[in-house]
Amino acid sequence: MTLTAAPSIAASGHGVRWTRAARLLGLAVLFGVLLFLRKPRALLQAELWADDGWTFYPQAYMHGWRSLLIPYGGYLDTLQRLIALAVQPLPLTAVPTAFALAAFVVQLLPPVFLISDRMAVALPSWPLRLVLALLMVALPDEIEVFVNLTNTQWNLALLALLVVMGRPARSRGGSAVDVVVLTLSGLSGPFMLMLAPVAAWQAWRRPGTSTRSRLALIVVTAAIQVAVLLVSQGRPSSTPLGAGPRMLARVLSEQLVLAPEFGWRSTYPAQALAVWQDNLLPSLLTLGGVAVVALSLWRGPLVLRQLALFAGLMLAAALADPTVSAIGQSWEVMTHLPIGNRYFTVPVMTWIAMVLTLALDRWWPVRTIGVLLLAPILLLAIPRDWSVLSWHRTAFQAQARAWAHAPAGTRMTFQIVPDGLRPMELLKRRD
Repeated sequence: MTLTAAPSIAASGHGVRWTRAARLLGLAVLFGVLLFLRKPRALLQAELWADDGWTFYPQAYMHGWRSLLIPYGGYLDTLQRLIALAVQPLPLTAVPTAFALAAFVVQLLPPVFLISDRMAVALPSWPLRLVLALLMVALPDEIEVFVNLTNTQWNLALLALLVVMGRPARSRGGSAVDVVVLTLSGLSGPFMLMLAPVAAWQAWRRPGTSTRSRLALIVVTAAIQVAVLLVSQGRPSSTPLGAGPRMLARVLSEQLVLAPEFGWRSTYPAQALAVWQDNLLPSLLTLGGVAVVALSLWRGPLVLRQLALFAGLMLAAALADPTVSAIGQSWEVMTHLPIGNRYFTVPVMTWIAMVLTLALDRWWPVRTIGVLLLAPILLLAIPRDWSVLSWHRTAFQAQARAWAHAPAGTRMTFQIVPDGLRPMELLKRRD
């Protein structure tokens, strides 16, 4: 009897795994289509953005593998530099599309991982994970990180957070992928400094080889980034912060309350209103936001508190040392949406997760607050910000075609976006 039952059970389990894999693949395709539809030009008419052209591609072209060891902004950017090295055999005309495809894949991975079975240990409800993943795909106010290689480390950091909070991989291949994700994220920005407390929390709650190994890898990569920061004599001098209670209230109320609730397109015109110049409204919105955060942390699950810890540390670091403009005061510049919204990508996602938590609460007064806050996100912010801002086409493609026929020793400049900033410069080498 046992002999005849075993194949049936095994076959059933095999079928369930295939069904789950097919479901995951289907949703990954859906998420990819939705991301594409938000800004088709990001892939169909890709352009180099900022450090793509100022730093990553030119240094990979001139220095090869040595570019991996060049700090930028005080730390290593390994993911961007590896991609810049990988595209070197391609003609220059294909580089923007290759960069965009790489950024597209990285942006797609966090919502896909979120709906996988590995996140069931942190968030058992699959429908809730699906809703959160869709909200992640439709996240408002993310111009600076949308399909953007320069700023893709923010999406990679979010993926690393999910890896830490999720169930350990059960296969060698899955474990190897986890190591790659955590290593790349750790060596592509300072985010492991913010993730280490969450990893330590997980290692304490679920002691075991996997959680300890994750924590050790995170600590090692964080230590490498700190060492690089010290050896490179820190970050380059930045503009004054202009810190103060008034600016703090304006930054937090605009970037973390109004932008996710109403979208940056709706929030931006409000900045010119006289009522906004009086600091009373920003202060009240900030205090209201703090109250919402406190309420959600009180009523929400452990996974929300871990997300809030990571987002809070990321927010503190962003406010302490942002890079948003070469002129003016940094905090004042960040009140002009959408400037600097890359720093608020994870905090904004955390705000939306908190609002959804309140909207699903069993106690009706809390649920009412959540529903009232969730409604403008769904009805205004996401629809208004669905089409991500596109920049004017540059002459990059024509310049890249001219570069292909230029003799060795030619120095050329190439237009990149954002508009009005400095161009990319290349000196053609002898191959």
